[in-house]
Amino acid sequence: MSNSFEQDHSCRALTTIREVTWADSQKALQSIRTQVFIEEQGIDPLDEWDPADQTAIHILAQRSDRAVGCARIVALKKIGRMAVVKEIRHRNVGSRLLRFAITRIHEAGNVPTLGAQISAMGFYASHGFLPEGPIFDDAGIPHRTMTLTGDHEKTLMPLDAESLRFDTPDLLVAIEPQTSHKETRIAIPRLSEEDASWLTPRLCFYAASHGANTLILQIPEGEVQIPLESPHDF
Repeated sequence: MSNSFEQDHSCRALTTIREVTWADSQKALQSIRTQVFIEEQGIDPLDEWDPADQTAIHILAQRSDRAVGCARIVALKKIGRMAVVKEIRHRNVGSRLLRFAITRIHEAGNVPTLGAQISAMGFYASHGFLPEGPIFDDAGIPHRTMTLTGDHEKTLMPLDAESLRFDTPDLLVAIEPQTSHKETRIAIPRLSEEDASWLTPRLCFYAASHGANTLILQIPEGEVQIPLESPHDF
């Protein structure tokens, strides 16, 4: 079991994110997943609990010693069972769980992948994941496979509730999407061809997953309009 953890001192209640085992933390992990998946989403307990829990890497978020969020990694590459209890949502806990999982998978030399609930695709899009393959059913809920490919040193993540940040070893760009009448406008500075080729498809899918059918990139040379497919067809 890893001793690595993260702490957030920006809130009065301290939140920690750490790697745990099923043997050590089964009660806490089951409590979170029961609240979110079984009670809220109506998933059958027979679908929720599986043998993979015994060998998976588990990630636990605690706030003032209360278990409030979790995720797991199967085969050192597939992220799943991402859950945050209802009253703690929209406080960056889910984002921190996901970033912890991404880092753990990258450290193993693998590409992060996950099966996203269709309703949650926008959340994963804000972290740079792109969809692939058809929609499929998992426990009665539509899902789609998403992966985080490309240069590990390039990252996209939420900056706050309404903006994103794009990081490279040499650059940090704050991105403030503005969506109106099915159009999303994003102003970005001049980027290298390599950075632009990584970022542009991710901004397209982010905009599509937030209801836009057109992305307008405002760059130093002018505006570029990009028509968008439905996130289900992207």
